[in-house]
Amino acid sequence: MTKTTFRAWACGLLVPVLMVLTGCGQEPAKTEQAKATTPDKAAAKKADDHSHWWCGEHGIPEEECSMCSAKHAKACKANGDWCDKHDRAKSQCFICDPSLKEKFAAKYRAKYGKEPPPIEEEDAKK
Repeated sequence: MTKTTFRAWACGLLVPVLMVLTGCGQEPAKTEQAKATTPDKAAAKKADDHSHWWCGEHGIPEEECSMCSAKHAKACKANGDWCDKHDRAKSQCFICDPSLKEKFAAKYRAKYGKEPPPIEEEDAKK
């Protein structure tokens, strides 16, 4: 094999190997999971997030929310504080007693000094 043939052969292999190793400059394809993420899934994840003080879905402090906390719901049921019709603590049933909403809004205002965010549960009904 002559030097010229060897160099041509080496260059012919080197270029494709380098392209494979470095890529061709295109963005990597998104995975199916990343493609499947939609705003609806993100909203569902947000709704399930119970790491904050306030339950935005129900308009109640998170640790007191009988609709999110099975432990709190059990305690409410044991104390006779349960609305069977709406499946929540009677003391938190804004449907049966809309004035209760103001009680919890006052807690939010006391903590943050501003109006509470709209209740997601009510927004979904509109």
